[in-house]
Amino acid sequence: MFPGDTITAIATPPGRGGIGVVRLSGSRSRELAAVVFRAAGAGDWHSHRLRHGWIVDDGGLVLDEALAVWMQGPHSYTGEDVVELQCHGSPAVLRRVVACLLAAGARLAEAGEFTERAFLNGRLDLAQAEAVVDLIEARGSRAASLAADQLHGGLSRALAAVRDDLVDLKALLEVQIDFSEEEVTVEPTEPGLLRDRAAAALDTLLASYDQGRRAREGARVAIVGRPNVGKSSLLNALLGEERAIVTAIAGTTRDVIEESVEIAGIPVVLSDTAGLRDDAGDEVERIGIERTGRALERADLVLLVLDGTSPLDAADHAALQASATAPRLIVVNKADLPSTLDDAEIAGVTALARVRVSAQNHAGLDQLRSAIAAALEAGLPAADTHAVLTNARHRDALARAREALGAAAAGLAAAQPPDIVAVAVQDALDGIGVVTGAVTSEDVLDRVFSRFCLGK
Repeated sequence: MFPGDTITAIATPPGRGGIGVVRLSGSRSRELAAVVFRAAGAGDWHSHRLRHGWIVDDGGLVLDEALAVWMQGPHSYTGEDVVELQCHGSPAVLRRVVACLLAAGARLAEAGEFTERAFLNGRLDLAQAEAVVDLIEARGSRAASLAADQLHGGLSRALAAVRDDLVDLKALLEVQIDFSEEEVTVEPTEPGLLRDRAAAALDTLLASYDQGRRAREGARVAIVGRPNVGKSSLLNALLGEERAIVTAIAGTTRDVIEESVEIAGIPVVLSDTAGLRDDAGDEVERIGIERTGRALERADLVLLVLDGTSPLDAADHAALQASATAPRLIVVNKADLPSTLDDAEIAGVTALARVRVSAQNHAGLDQLRSAIAAALEAGLPAADTHAVLTNARHRDALARAREALGAAAAGLAAAQPPDIVAVAVQDALDGIGVVTGAVTSEDVLDRVFSRFCLGK
């Protein structure tokens, strides 16, 4: 990347649309835009004001009617002069506009280069920059909300508070190093208070990662039970379409079928599994049951389906045993038929909730969706009150910071020399810097911004 260049790219998604935007960023943005944009009226460019006009090529041929806006740096997305040309959303026209700008002296932007310039120019820190692509790629409303909070600085503010405590702690340690033989005293409890407060904040963030990951990447929900209890029918009902084959023949599902759906703003990957039983009928069914076991191990939540029209049998007990250690909901299916499953049989079964449904006529599905959402959101702090970790890179960096802070705590408890403890505190500070970009490498930046599209 050459920061002095003026770059350009199409900023709207591929395909046809009502509006298509071509973006420029760099010191020559207004100059180069003036080559292809002819204003309909008199007057000069004014920052952050739309102008109506026409897009023309180098021969004066009109390509499109358009609006143009110049945003003078540093008051722009990238912190540089930016021009956006708002055309009709024809891919052919947008490509010609970019070609004209390249001929005039612009350079085609690299993936993520607009946001990378925003980071390098101090408009965003690295955590906020990563939130941009998370917001674009959000698979559910909850993921979008968490990404928007991070873009707005929620995580950065939480880490700034931790960093302030660690800087103060290091300063106290350095006072003891520099003035150890002079009459400078440090309140004995003060380093411990700062350390504990920083540690508690990091613990809260790290504890939020599992739920944040579910919101961002999707939760895995496995539908399990003995053969022919209605697992595939339940999958179809939750999806609202006939995805899995349903027959009265036990063992129709021989492999794990996965489909995605959004439940209460959370992206969910539903896995319809082969029926669990001890006496697999053939080799294919045995392999299917083994895959069911692996799906159980990976699941964030299990829907254990029972047949409400029959008492529990050995296969039901096998399914109950196989899912005993997983967070699970008991789903009693076939509620549209006379019930012979005694509630007393499942009263002692450990579960987050018990829901009666009919996969056939969709009775009870709203209650089941609510129970799934409640189970997946349990313990998740609200995005408007607490920062939530959603990114594995952030989790790993803060885990290292927390480990370093633990070493500092052990050093303080053992009355180690302050310069030794200060090294551990600096390691914790560096871990926070890795998240915000204060401490980073070119390889990390390349990896982060390679996830972006060309126009962002």
